[in-house]
Amino acid sequence: MRYSDWVLQTAGDIHTAPLLELEREDGRDVILPTSRKLFDRIATLAVADCLVGGSAFRRRAIRELLNAAVFTDWNPTHFLDTAEMTTGMALGLCWTRPLLTRADHDTIATAIATKGLAPGLAAAAAGASWMTVSNNWNIVCCTGMIAGAAAMADTDATLSGDVLACFRPALRHGLSAFGADGSYEEGPDYWEYATRYAVLAHALLDDLGLATDMPDAITRTWRYGRDLTGPSGRVFNFGDATEQPRRAPVLGWLAGRASEPAATAWQHTAPGDPHPFDLLWCAPEAGPQPADDAPTAYEPAGVAVLRTGTTWLALKGGRNDVNHAHLDLGTFVLEMAGRRFASELGRENYALPGYFEPARRFDYFRTQTAAHSTVLIDGAPQSTTAFARLLGVGQRDGRRFAAYAMGDDGWPVDWRRGVALDGTDTAFIVDELEQEGAATPTGLWQFYSEATVDLDGACARLTLDGVTVTAEILAPVGLVWSFEPAPSPAGESSNAAFGRLFFPVPATTGTQSVVVRLAAGRPSLWRPAAIAAWPLAS
Repeated sequence: MRYSDWVLQTAGDIHTAPLLELEREDGRDVILPTSRKLFDRIATLAVADCLVGGSAFRRRAIRELLNAAVFTDWNPTHFLDTAEMTTGMALGLCWTRPLLTRADHDTIATAIATKGLAPGLAAAAAGASWMTVSNNWNIVCCTGMIAGAAAMADTDATLSGDVLACFRPALRHGLSAFGADGSYEEGPDYWEYATRYAVLAHALLDDLGLATDMPDAITRTWRYGRDLTGPSGRVFNFGDATEQPRRAPVLGWLAGRASEPAATAWQHTAPGDPHPFDLLWCAPEAGPQPADDAPTAYEPAGVAVLRTGTTWLALKGGRNDVNHAHLDLGTFVLEMAGRRFASELGRENYALPGYFEPARRFDYFRTQTAAHSTVLIDGAPQSTTAFARLLGVGQRDGRRFAAYAMGDDGWPVDWRRGVALDGTDTAFIVDELEQEGAATPTGLWQFYSEATVDLDGACARLTLDGVTVTAEILAPVGLVWSFEPAPSPAGESSNAAFGRLFFPVPATTGTQSVVVRLAAGRPSLWRPAAIAAWPLAS
């Protein structure tokens, strides 16, 4: 469906739907379901109005704005809600102003001032933590206030100026979360969220004549979103991420800034539902693009990606103390023939008691090391201070490589994990464990899969949708696979769709080398050398 057809169909559905009611997330006192529906409704009605003219869509938007204006408040105790509501209301006020009566204009403007901007200034004066953090909270909250200030510039210049003076400089803290290469540590869901609001902030400030140069990291960030998306359309859902997050509605804006044909092509091929902003910032469709399958690592996000054809392998490095992180260093996802054979379980329910409290967060299974496709060293979970240093990525003779060195004060061992692709149908996971002057501790090597599994000693055959991948333990010799359903602790999310394949890693003197080969069809006879001999460049 073309973008314009989608927008008009969706606008028609909105036009006949009931007005929004104040809706909270299940189990949490947040109104993000309401704020996001408001934003999307206003954006859809606005762009549909541009397509067909008349006033029907604007008048429906006015009804939405007046309805939201009389909500008791916009939930300032969870300020993301307030920021999102303010953004939607501000965009709506700017667009509907020519049709508003004086009374309706004042109702909407007063709501923005008293339920959005005033609580924002009060929160800033009280030292709200989101004013200085380097994550999505800062970007979204500051952008919401900037949007409100832009809408109020002609109505209350003093208030607008005060808000801009407060939140425009504060936004730099959130923007610093983007790595120089465009990467983002909080994962693909929060990458989309932060990028969307960062672009809105820049566009709004540009309209006011106040925009500074957008950081180069933002103009490059489209690659991060693309490379974290597998051939299946599912992303590397590490940390609190979902496999199919919302499609970024600002891909067209990013493509325009990047001025790269591949960025333009990604706007039109990225999976997920289109958005009205795809028309607002619509880049012309590009012709066929050459394969961009060079090994890639993103720092400081700590993600390496290898791709060739419909085989795609992503490996997690980075740090465990990042917002929304799990204890998951070394975890990986693997797709072959466009099907996901090694998976992440994904985010847990945010409404679980204490989920965002450091003392309780890692009591829940999905956040623990045991819930990820990695190595449990000496049976112990990783700590929140564990980190992974990129050793590099590279390619040689048609093979692709990536590796990290893992570190944790609680480990008595040095651990390196590397991944390699040989052609389009063979992947290797290589682990090297060593402890100077002592035997290495035992470990547990594991990965999770949604495939049907058939075990045969050191070989496990995984089948999905008629495609079979064989996982074989090449080293140490003599080990065999075990399989069990993934645990589903009571009161937590069900993991019934997943199974866990695992084997024990015995202790040894010197270096313990573990090599697992996963192959679709005839496996490669090539064997990877020690990681130190790989052609890696960071």
